[in-house]
Amino acid sequence: MNKFGGSQEEKLRNAAEFLNAGHKKKARKLLREILSTDRNNLAGWELLLQAANNTREELFCLNRMLAIDPEHATAKQRIDRIRATGYESGYLTARGPIHRPAARKQKQQSTLLFLLLGAFIAAMCVSITGFALYRSGYIPFGSSSSLTATALAQKSASCQVLIDQAIQVSGSYCDDTSSNKVCYGNINIMADLAADATQRFSERGDIIAVNELRRLSASPLNLDSNEWGIAVFKIIANLPRSLPGETITMVVFGNATLDNDSGDSENLESFYFSSELGQISCEKVPFDGLMVTSPDGSGVTFNINGAELTLIGDASIKAIKNGEMEVSLYRGSARIVSNGQEQYFGAGQKVSIELGGEKGDRSISVPSEPEPLSEEELAIACTMTGQFCSESEITPVSEEQAQGEIQSGITSTPSIVPTRTLSLTPSSTVPATNTLLVLPSSTGSPGPTPLPTKSKTPGPTKTPGPSLTPSRTSTPTRTSTPSRTNTPTSTNTPTNTSTNTATNTPSNTPSPTFTPGGPSEPICGSVSLSAITNPNPNELSMDITNSSGGTITIDRFFAYWVDSPSTQALDMLVLNSDLIWNQTDNNSPSDFPTEGNWRSGSDRTIPNATTRTFVVQYRENLQSTGYVIHIIFDIGCRVTGSK
Repeated sequence: MNKFGGSQEEKLRNAAEFLNAGHKKKARKLLREILSTDRNNLAGWELLLQAANNTREELFCLNRMLAIDPEHATAKQRIDRIRATGYESGYLTARGPIHRPAARKQKQQSTLLFLLLGAFIAAMCVSITGFALYRSGYIPFGSSSSLTATALAQKSASCQVLIDQAIQVSGSYCDDTSSNKVCYGNINIMADLAADATQRFSERGDIIAVNELRRLSASPLNLDSNEWGIAVFKIIANLPRSLPGETITMVVFGNATLDNDSGDSENLESFYFSSELGQISCEKVPFDGLMVTSPDGSGVTFNINGAELTLIGDASIKAIKNGEMEVSLYRGSARIVSNGQEQYFGAGQKVSIELGGEKGDRSISVPSEPEPLSEEELAIACTMTGQFCSESEITPVSEEQAQGEIQSGITSTPSIVPTRTLSLTPSSTVPATNTLLVLPSSTGSPGPTPLPTKSKTPGPTKTPGPSLTPSRTSTPTRTSTPSRTNTPTSTNTPTNTSTNTATNTPSNTPSPTFTPGGPSEPICGSVSLSAITNPNPNELSMDITNSSGGTITIDRFFAYWVDSPSTQALDMLVLNSDLIWNQTDNNSPSDFPTEGNWRSGSDRTIPNATTRTFVVQYRENLQSTGYVIHIIFDIGCRVTGSK
């Protein structure tokens, strides 16, 4: 059971189905629940209008609709027609003077005329209601009595054709999108760009840098105009275990809006997202939202609607303003942190968070307990990826397994959960119409040759010992083959050289690897960390804001970073222009003060209601991604960021 009692979107869809089936009482009960918590839910009032028992109730619904949207054309037309009958003025003056008839016959005639007029008005209102809801997409074609099997079949076929065309067109236009870019896949997309943007973003195939995008809105599915908005993002995989140059694919589809909140960062690290109730309900696309896919073993961390999501695998996301955000996982593992509490979940599960705040799109609750995926989530995944069309196609991952995989994913030593298989065999069940998928099924994009992982080996040399996870290191060059096959193109030839080069030279005596556990403290609920920026080629900068009610002190610093080039080292930590650590650490991960004491006399405190800038400085220029920062405070919690 969803502990929040079901999303607003699900309740609206169920109410529409009840109305279509003639169960007006059930629909009214659901709609009252929705409108009791959200009086400004326009879709709720539109559906309640159809469930009205009399003209008085219809007028009440119409007035609420116009209060929310003064330009609502259907509401205006219906009120004009009701006014033309004289009913509204009579309703508004019901407590005025009563004109008594002169004779019984006149009274009977008036009663008869009133009944005839009422029957005519009721018939007109039913017709108008059916037409309006048909045009709004809440019922497929007219009233339930005219909803024939032929009409349903035609609508389903039209949806199928439009969706398949949109996916294939987007795939062909956006196939060559490079990292940190967003592509205009299918019509229509409305975008607000930065003032200094140099490229257009108005037609299919247009590609711009992510940091030039401020806001993006995709159009809902529209069979009349053949529209279904699709935008394709290519985001750098920023978990340390990801190979250099690997990208995550994120697709915005349907009636959805994304606001980029990443500042000057080249990558999409923080954003606000919302999806609305679709105008037309199709079995293939029961809701609009986001679809995220990542190559095997790679992952991403980003801040969405104020919650931190770490994902290794494939997932869909939907978010209804003042409702809920749901993250549904089809492959791999995930962790979401909201309001100071984290929740791990695995493939075959979904987790939800309540949304609210001034704009209705900020996380305001802790994450729910994991729940099984529904048929709707499976339908979305099947449509967008050609996979996960049934529960049998999903390899379940327990909450405990997910926690282990996420923890290993944010370390610099790759470690794959035993239940995972890296080689992918194309499924024969993938529909032929989806061969040109917008979302590649876990095929890594070619990137630079990965650098060998360095271990903390005692002694003067930096020769790494053999990796204990050959599934990620046996192929040092990335190919564009559909799966990560262990191709023996690079033979580790033993050599007796003692040079200081980082060659993969096997030794008869395996060197012990030093892999400390990451911080176990919970995420702070009253201390926040901004997006990590790269103001100088060798620096990472971030802001820490303390809202805990008292002064806090930095107790520990723990970081994973890219140990490249071979001379790379972490040199100093600065808090608000005060140098707090200035020793040298030549190997990742770094853990202070365990590996080096704080600078004597330095100020590591942050007063309440204050923001301090924290800078991490390295010896050499940094890579574009692969950095994870944990800052632990004396109040027993931590903040975490990545780039």
